[in-house]
Amino acid sequence: MERVAIEDVESVPHFMGANTVRKPLSRAVDGMGFAMTYFELSPGESFSGGLHTHRDQEELFYVLEGVATFEIRETADGETEVIDVRAGEVVHFGAGDVYQTGGNATDEPVVAVSVGVPGARHDWDGVEAVVDCPECGRATVHSVVPSGDERMPGADVAVVCDDCGEER
Repeated sequence: MERVAIEDVESVPHFMGANTVRKPLSRAVDGMGFAMTYFELSPGESFSGGLHTHRDQEELFYVLEGVATFEIRETADGETEVIDVRAGEVVHFGAGDVYQTGGNATDEPVVAVSVGVPGARHDWDGVEAVVDCPECGRATVHSVVPSGDERMPGADVAVVCDDCGEER
């Protein structure tokens, strides 16, 4: 048994600057077999850096306060569906089911937790993101790959365009 207060967990903001209060609880508790992250999103902030899917991990978001807005696509270039998830509600994304991104599109704060299984952390090579590619001139699917690149301080990943190979 291990007990940890959320206020004692160090905030590790998203490496792309998507949020400022992101507390990975699964890093603070030894031996967790699932990922769990606590978020406080100010207006305009998001849970992640953009539209993505996890091939290796399903996710559940539970909104504790406010309204989180999620954009969902069945395919990378498909039509976008927008849904609001209110306090006391959850939204579940199966592994590889859809591309999704969520955040705070309101003027009020959003407090939420996300849970991902299996594993306390996903493998970056199981993530695909829809990103504007400067080389291709349009949004394309990018693979997320381990990097350790100095261009992304605090991050251990890079994104690589699946169409042209451009790496960022």
